Formats: sequence, structure tokens, C-alpha cells
Amino acid sequence: MIPTQPTPRASGFKPSAPWAGAAALTLGFLFGSPAALAASPPANAVIGNQASASYADAAGTTQVATSNLVQTTVLQVGSFTLDSVDRVTTTVVNSKSGAAGATVYAPHVLTNTGNGVDTFALTVKADAGKFSRVEVFADADGNGMPDSTTALCTATGANVCTVTPVQSVPGNNGAFRFVVAYTIPGSAIGNGSFDTATITATPGTLGLYTAPNTSAADKDEVKLATDAVFNVTKAIGAPSILPPGGGAWPTPSGSGPRSAAACTTTSWTTGLASNDNCQYSVYTLTFNNTGGAPGKFALSDQLPPGLTYVTGSAVWSGASGMALGDGAAGDPSGIDFQVTGNTLNAVVASLNPNVTQTLSFVVLVNSTAAIGTSTTANVARYNAENAPAGVTAALIGTVGSTTNPAAYTVLARFGIVVGSNPSTSATALDAVAGTPNPDLTKEDLTKRQLAVAGGSVRFPQTVFNTGGATDAVNLSISANTFPSGTSFQFFAVGSGAPLLDTNGDGVPDTGPIPAGGSIKIEMQAQLPPGSVGGVYTATVLGRSVNDNTKIDATLDQLDKVIDTLVDLTNTSAGTVGSDIGAGPSPLPTQTRETSPGTGTVFALFVKNNDLTPATYNFAASQTTGFPGTLPAGWTVKFVPAGGTCASAAIAADFPVAPNAQAEIAACVTPPSTQAAVAGLKIYFKVQSTAVASTGGIASDVKTDAVTVTSTALQLGASLTPNNNGQVAPGGTVVYAHTLTNIGAQSCGAYTLTATVPGADATQGWTTSVYLDVNGDGQIDAGDTPVNGPLASLPVGAAQKLLVRVFAPGGVNAGVSSTTTVTATFTDPAPNCGTPSATDITAVITGQIRVLKTQAADIACDGVADAPGFAATSLQMKPGQCIVYQVVATNEGIVQVSNIAINDALPAYTTLSAKQPALQCEATGVSGTALAFVPGATAVSCGSAANTVAPGGKVTLTFAVQINP
Repeated sequence: MIPTQPTPRASGFKPSAPWAGAAALTLGFLFGSPAALAASPPANAVIGNQASASYADAAGTTQVATSNLVQTTVLQVGSFTLDSVDRVTTTVVNSKSGAAGATVYAPHVLTNTGNGVDTFALTVKADAGKFSRVEVFADADGNGMPDSTTALCTATGANVCTVTPVQSVPGNNGAFRFVVAYTIPGSAIGNGSFDTATITATPGTLGLYTAPNTSAADKDEVKLATDAVFNVTKAIGAPSILPPGGGAWPTPSGSGPRSAAACTTTSWTTGLASNDNCQYSVYTLTFNNTGGAPGKFALSDQLPPGLTYVTGSAVWSGASGMALGDGAAGDPSGIDFQVTGNTLNAVVASLNPNVTQTLSFVVLVNSTAAIGTSTTANVARYNAENAPAGVTAALIGTVGSTTNPAAYTVLARFGIVVGSNPSTSATALDAVAGTPNPDLTKEDLTKRQLAVAGGSVRFPQTVFNTGGATDAVNLSISANTFPSGTSFQFFAVGSGAPLLDTNGDGVPDTGPIPAGGSIKIEMQAQLPPGSVGGVYTATVLGRSVNDNTKIDATLDQLDKVIDTLVDLTNTSAGTVGSDIGAGPSPLPTQTRETSPGTGTVFALFVKNNDLTPATYNFAASQTTGFPGTLPAGWTVKFVPAGGTCASAAIAADFPVAPNAQAEIAACVTPPSTQAAVAGLKIYFKVQSTAVASTGGIASDVKTDAVTVTSTALQLGASLTPNNNGQVAPGGTVVYAHTLTNIGAQSCGAYTLTATVPGADATQGWTTSVYLDVNGDGQIDAGDTPVNGPLASLPVGAAQKLLVRVFAPGGVNAGVSSTTTVTATFTDPAPNCGTPSATDITAVITGQIRVLKTQAADIACDGVADAPGFAATSLQMKPGQCIVYQVVATNEGIVQVSNIAINDALPAYTTLSAKQPALQCEATGVSGTALAFVPGATAVSCGSAANTVAPGGKVTLTFAVQINP
């Protein structure tokens, strides 16, 4: 069961207006740091995003419309290195020495620094052809020795050793490690340089590479020695000798997590911490003499910054189980060992030919070690030949030869926390991780007190990365009690753009969050119409993308859903089905009768359903659109409650307390020349002058009507009103009309027709007319289809009609059709003419439609390349640019306000240095000028206060660069 008890700190959170959030994105980064998005994308990665537009609809409810998703596939680009070179060179990377008949091993690493897998051909050629045999072996563990006795290739003399098969190496710094074995002939004589060999690597898909990185080569040098000749390898592994004082070595893992920050400094003599705080490994340096005489051996190993030597842990195979002295004394006979800082020096007085010895020691993997191997890989250095007589551990001198690199691979620890965000003081310590159930004693409850049915409500959260590496967090709703039909979506704070699936697992996620960083998000609940009630809860579940066992949850609670923030009615109680709730209703609540030039008064009651005081302004119109117009010569004056048309108008900013109701009156006056008219609709609108507690503008519209009579008119009929409506392609809309005898005599028989223009009829637009028998404004089973002439219309009689308009399925949004409804009186007398009315139907798929397109920008000049913008997918390389264009169009028939387009930069991209000339454009938009606001991870186009007319549109254009 989901707990619902409140926590005072989390209640009453009031979000900023939609534009305020977008404008603030220059103050903070969506992912904590732009470095989180700096990585180059792998080949065939699909990057994309979806824009959104926030706006206030005609009722003042904040709405969000999302665009289509546009995607770009990242093409493969190639680059690689052989050891440290990326082209053909004569650089000597290994200098080895050996006696006649000996085999020496030279380690190499081929690294695929491109963004996709590729194959590589490897060859080794002895430059002078002096070796008796050249072989290549795999060295997966990187210890500088062959993994097995199975060679990848063998060559003799001047022949080329070609590795078979070609080696497949993954991209993004995947590596193939190998050693080349050079056998010196037993008949070789002399001392000094014997032969060199050229190692060449060539990629399999040359078209991916740019010269000179189409091939890479370097060299090994082998010297012939008659004196002592030393070779050294470095590896992580279990030593074959006893540790200091006996006991057991720590597990010599080649990979694992780094130590926690809580790890305390330890030494072998005080004991190694045996808990999760500290991480250790064991290195062994193996050295032998392949020469023809004994010699003095000197070695130096300067550990990288990610590792720290554990004092008192070094053991030499010449004295198994005995600790070497880290200082100037304390070493067993035959070895001189000293440690200065993180540098270990050793000198063995005499190493006989064909003798192999080891030096083992323990390291602490520091809490600051970088993920991977960049701070935990190094080579030891040694003298390949007999060291000079004066060399000691304290005065090691120059040690020129290098071992193979040995690396401890630091694996990340992952951890996530999802907490509420009621204030900027919320931190990862305020929430509890690792459970699917929120802990309401912590920052795990976000409360919103009020929302409007049919609108949306957002709950702010903070997602923390408490692990040790960049991670993303999948987001979902694990349980909820919201009304059926509620939809949930996650948005990024700042950009306002929807959160998408950035890793291809089908679940929306935060995108990358750096270790120790956080991201602010919002969970939006889109409420269905009519969902009045409360309390409602939803559990937001977060799950680490890199470690799906790491989960956390937080609870969102909505206390109450109301029908409308402000309700405008003719009576204090209102009329059910007419003016209670969001309006306008299709039929008038009240109809007042007056004569030309004489005003009539409507009582209006304003109920503030919000939690805070509000002030309101009032307006009147002949149509549902505001600002609209009244019929020519008509006036409306708003006066105090109980007032008359002679009363003074009320002041602007009419105040109403929270959960209170206040009364005013509206005087409607037709001109003195007004002809008789029955049931002319008048729409009254109330609108708050400031943002409501839900973040939008509170508004309501109601329908009343005025009938103007004239005793001078002896014969006549009216057909009212003119209507405007919306319909989806393939849908229908019903309009209500009233045919009224407004004369002093009965009207004869008549016919009713509803017609559309011929071109519209050809497209498939159709109409039908019904008599509204029960007068409810909807087509019911008892309503009568009109198929022929109707009987006469007595004086003062009114016939209610219903006109159904059908839009064809293939019609485009934005198209409109005008239906003309006509009553034709057919009797010669009394003939009341041919009164008519019009119904204008607009085809929409949504009030605001958001379309996103993209175009390549190979030169990154901010200009879309031909053929221009389209919603189709692109294929681009790292380093190239994409120009996005987002167009938000008001396809409704009424204006909307406070529009803002929000978009987030896709993963693996940054804003291009060169942006389009026009980034934020608007047509049909009035009010505060729209502005382009860029951020490290998001952009927006909007303003604090604007109005978008029907057909108006806003265009956001910006460019991003795919990380090279």
C-alpha cells in the first residue's frame, strides 16, 4: 500500500510560470555539468529529441503539446593508435637485449579510438632479416608475456609475420594486446644492436579513416649482449611467494571498484582494512637474466596517482615471507630496496644467467582513481644490462628500458536517489535509496494542493547520482491512484522538454548524470476531463541504467481536483448543465428581453475556487473567442451587484477571496436602430489578473442571450446564432440553432437546409438537420431528422434545430468549412423570408500543433544544407552539426497565451558555436516579444506574456554539434 501521510516541509510548493522555468536555464545545467554530455557517441547510436510547447488555453488552463520525435543515426568514423603512434613512424617503442640463442618479448597495444568496431591487419617484418624466428602471441592480460604457446603467426629470416586472422577490436578505446617474440640465432656474435623490426597495423575499413591515420607503424630494437641481459614483466596476480610474516595476500584482482572516501590509511604492519571501504590489489614484477654472465640489476617503479603503495608489503622471492625495508636499511641480503613517496626502487646485487626472480607488493586503489585505467596504468623501468657499480636504491640513476603496461581497471560503483524537490535545500542525504517504497520521513513526498480537471499538474523531483561514475536513471510510475485516463510524462526542469529514452531500452530516462551530480525533473500528470475529487498519489520509481539493482522511489500527492479555478454563473447556486463549471455552454443560461435602445441587466456571480485571493477583469463578446466583438452598436457595462444600467461601472481588478463568491451585474444595451432579433447570444468572460496557484491564468466563459422586440415589425423570423466549432478529421460536430417568429403575425410553412460549398461537398463534407425535440442541444434518439416541409410558425414560437457537420477523414488540419443554415418560408402569405445562420467548422488535431524537423549542417555554419528541413532521419558523423527547427502553430479557432517552445539538446551533442541567423520567430503573436534563451543542455523560445491568434505560429531554430 502506498503511504499518503503528509510531511509539512513538502507541502505547498508553488512552481514558477512556464516561461520562468525556461528562462532560468542559463542559471543551472540540466545534467549538473555539461561534461556529462561530452563523450563521443558510438557508431550507429541513435540520437534524437522531442520538443514541447507550453501555453495557456482559452480557459486559462496550462497545457503542454509535444512534437514528433526526430532522430539521427551516428555514422562510424575510424581512428586508432599502435602503441603511442597514429601513423607510419620509425619510433622505437621497445629496446630489448638478449644473448645468442635467447628469445626476447616486446609488448604492444593496438587501440581502436574510433567509435565503432573494426578489423585490423598486423604484420611484423625484421628489417635486416637476422632473427631465426619471429612470432606474434596474444597477451590479453597485458603482462608482457604470451597467453599460450599458440602463435598468431610465425616467420623466419626476412619473411613477414602476418597475424591471422585479422583482429576485430571494439571502438571507443577497445584494445588488442600482443607480444612479438624475437629469437636470436645461437650463432650470433658481437655486442650491441643486432636487428630492428617494423610492426604495422592497417584498418580493415579504410574508407572510415583520414590520412595519415590509414596505417600506423613503429619499431622494436633487439640488442645482442655477451654480458648480463635483463628482461622484466609487470602483472597483477597471486604471488608464488609468501607475504610478509606469512598469512595471505589480498585478492590480486585486475579490476574492481576503487576505495571509498572513508577508507583510512593502512599499512601491512597495522593490518589491511577488511571491509567495503578499501580496495587492494597485488603487483608482481618478474625479472630474469637471459645473458651469458651474472649482473647487477636495477629497477624503478613509479606508481600512478590512482594507486598508493601499502607500506611494509614488499617481498622479494630471494627471501619469501620477509618484508623488505622501505627505508635505507632492513633488507635481506642480496637486495637493496627503498620507497620514496610512491616510487619503489630495487637493486639486486647479482642475478645469475637463466635465473628468474620476483618482487611483489600491495597497492591501495585510491578513492580518487578515475574510472577505467587512466590513473592506474604504468610501466616499470629497468636497466636491460649490467647496472653501473655505483647504482643503489637511493641513487638509482637512469633506467632506460620499460616493462609492459600493467593496469588495474577501476569499475564504477553505482547508486541513485530519487527525492522530492520542495526547496533548494533538498540533497541526496534527505532521501532514502534502494527501495521501491518512498520513505515519507525523508524528502520523499511532493504535494500539490490543487489542479483543474482536464489540465495538467507537475511535481518537481531531484534525481541524484550517488555512485562513482556517470549514470542515467530510468523513470516510471510504479503505482498510482489517479483517475482512470490520467497520463504521466516526465520533463526536464529548465528546458521543459520531455525526457526520452537515451539508451535504447524503451524507458524514458534522465540522460547522463555525472558522479555526485543531480538533475531536476518534473513528473506531469495530465488529468482527464471531469476528474473532480482527491486525494490522488503516484509513486515515481527510479532505476540505475548501469546497475538495475539500484532503485529508489518518491511519492507525488495531489490533494484536490476541481472543475474550474473560477466559476461565472447567473445565480449564486448556478444552473446544472448550463453555467456551473467550465464554460461556455452551447445554450444560454438566461435570455433577457428588451427593446431597441433599452438596456437589460444580467446578474453575474464570480466564485474563486483557488487557494489564494485573486482579482478579476470582465469582458463580453458575441463569439466564444476573446477578445471578441459585440454586434454593431451594442454595449456592455459591468456594474456593482443590484445596480442598473445607470450605475457607475465597477473598477478593474475586482477582488474575490479564496473559496468565496462575489456578485456583479452586466448591463447589455442594443442600439436604438436594432431590428427585432431573438436569442442573440452574449458571452461573458471572467479572467484573473495574475497567475493562479496552479501556474496558469484562471478564466471562465458563460452564455446568455438577449431578445430584442419591436411592435412595429409585423412579419419576420430569425435564425440564430452563428457558430464556430472544431472537429478532427473524420469526426462530427453538432451546432444548435433557434428559429424564432419575431413578428406580430404567424409565419407559414417552411423548409430547413444546411449546405456547404460545392468544393467542400466534393471533398466529402456532409450535413444533416434535426429538430431538437427535448431542447438539450444534442442529437438524441428522440430528435427528428428534417426531410421535408414543416408546418407554420406561430407568433412568438421558437423551433430549436440541430445541425450535424461531418468532416472527411483525409482533410488536413487548419482547413475550415462554412455551413449555411437556411429557413425558407414557402407559403405565398404570410411569408417570413429566408433567415439564415452560418456554422464555421475548423479541422484540428490539437489546439497547438508542434512540428519538429531537422537538417544536416556539415560545415557547422548554422545554415541548413540542401534539401532543407524534414522530419526524416539523418545519418551524421561525430563533429558534424544538425540544425533543428520547431514550429508551434495555433490550429484552434480561439487565441492562446503565454506560449513557449522548449527543447533539450540530444545526448552526445553540444550547442554549435555558429547558430542560425533567426532563432526565435513569431507571426500572429502579440504582447511581450519572444526571445531565444540558450543553455548548456537546453534551449527555449518564449516570453513572459504573449497572445497567439488563430493561425499564429512560433518558430525555434537552433544548431547542435555531435561530439567529435
